[in-house]
Amino acid sequence: MSTTARRSSPGHYEGYSERLYDSWQRSSFYVAVRDGTRLAVDLYRPVADGVPSERPHPVLWIHTAYQRSVLGPDGSLQLPASGYMPTLDLTLYGYVLAVVDTRGKGASFGFRRGMQDSTEGRDAYDMTEWFAAQPWCDGNVGMLGCSYLGGSQDNAAITTPPSLKAIFPGATPFNRYDSICRGGLLAQFHTRPEDPRDEGVDSLPVDDDPDGVMLAAARAEHRGNSIMAEIWRDIPFRDDRSKPLGSRFWEECSLSTYRNAVEMHGPVMYRWTGWRDEFTADQFVALANLRNVVKVFIGSDTHCQSPDFDMFAEHLRFFDRYLKGVQNGIDTEDPVYYYTYNAEPGQSWSSSPTWPVPGMRPQRWFLDADRLALAPMHSKRAARRSFEVDYSVITWEPLTPFWPESQHGHGVSFETAPFERDMRLTGHSVVSLWLSSTQPDGDNFAYLEEIEPGGEVHLRAHGRLRSSHRRLGTPPYDYLGLPWHRSFREDYLPLVPGEPEEHVFDLLPTSTIVCRGSRLRLVVTGADPRQRTHLPFDEPPMVTVHTGGRMASYIELPVVPAQGASDAE
Repeated sequence: MSTTARRSSPGHYEGYSERLYDSWQRSSFYVAVRDGTRLAVDLYRPVADGVPSERPHPVLWIHTAYQRSVLGPDGSLQLPASGYMPTLDLTLYGYVLAVVDTRGKGASFGFRRGMQDSTEGRDAYDMTEWFAAQPWCDGNVGMLGCSYLGGSQDNAAITTPPSLKAIFPGATPFNRYDSICRGGLLAQFHTRPEDPRDEGVDSLPVDDDPDGVMLAAARAEHRGNSIMAEIWRDIPFRDDRSKPLGSRFWEECSLSTYRNAVEMHGPVMYRWTGWRDEFTADQFVALANLRNVVKVFIGSDTHCQSPDFDMFAEHLRFFDRYLKGVQNGIDTEDPVYYYTYNAEPGQSWSSSPTWPVPGMRPQRWFLDADRLALAPMHSKRAARRSFEVDYSVITWEPLTPFWPESQHGHGVSFETAPFERDMRLTGHSVVSLWLSSTQPDGDNFAYLEEIEPGGEVHLRAHGRLRSSHRRLGTPPYDYLGLPWHRSFREDYLPLVPGEPEEHVFDLLPTSTIVCRGSRLRLVVTGADPRQRTHLPFDEPPMVTVHTGGRMASYIELPVVPAQGASDAE
């Protein structure tokens, strides 16, 4: 029995879980799923004194398209990473770890019909139940990983395998359309070229294939893989049916479609990402719609990164509670835990029983000339500011950044005066922009920036909306009261060139303290550095932002008043 003082709180875990083993042993093999396709598996079992444990333990597994293991430049084995930590250390605490190549990837056979489609979901069901039936498993199975590896967990949860008890998905969507086609724009990193890693380049064969004969045969089958960027390009509306896939892909592969079954029969979930990522809003929408989402963590960094928080400890205490039954108190904590920029030392992390956080009040700031003001300075007088869309900002690089840099100077900007006192923003901003264009459609981007007194700029939130998708609809699930665009084909609504139309859309959430002396800036543009496609106009549109009168463009900020302060402050 450990004599270490007990502590269990976000990012801290002591005295509840003992290190039981000193190393792990790797083996690799194929497992056939229901249609006979063989998937490559790496298995890591805990070892004590050189002997693999025969004691049954919970199994944690990763379903990856990025190769379960490869040889490094020096010929050594490169161990898998889930995107946040060396996962193999979990074996030392009494877990069996497995990493599985998805069909059509790595050393697995078959071909990819569609990224994280229903076929991959059925494969995940079969692998989960196969793990649960092995003598070294105690019948409890969990999953972990980030990005694609997070989406693979949601994909498994959709099929509700009985033995899948707990998952820890990072940076993954609740609704796939709202992620890949946010605002009706097929943009960002989702349109990247196919990754050579996906095709099994440098993948290790399994143990029974020392000459790589089976690996070569598996890779030959990968030639049938779908090219996802092409499929997404051909289904720009939420209700589109993909001819190559024979289904409405956005509906088929979205966790939101199956939320009732997942809530009733699915695993307990801990969902996470960082503020500087595309997937922050999805985690809060999932929390609002699934009772089995017990924790949401939002860190300070970007996609699958949280260097200032002990994610290993957090995974261990979550899986200890829900796979081993350890009463460590994680289930009694507030469900939301998040980082706030510019907070006083020791106060950067907060928890909340709800989202939006208690006390949050939307505060409307109007665009007026080049200013943001609490009341329009010329409320009865219409004004306008125009810009030509600057497509030169698009990088066209194969891999684009997850978070853009400041776009000030590439559109039009509106700034507050320096704040006379600190103001806390925690939640989702919403913009209402009256826009007209010289073209019948356009891609519109809004960026909320924080400017320090010394001039340093931090992009805190951004959003996007294609003009023809601007028609608002009623969401089919709890969308946190945010504007939702149905984006069906029948909702297509082109602009009349020169005629102003209201564009309402939310920005990704954030939590920051805008310190005294700092300013906020809203930047509106018609292009984003991470795009790889844009509307095929003969010449760049001239876009006009209208303000004042009946066309009072504004941004609503999620203000959390200081204790004892009034909303007006």
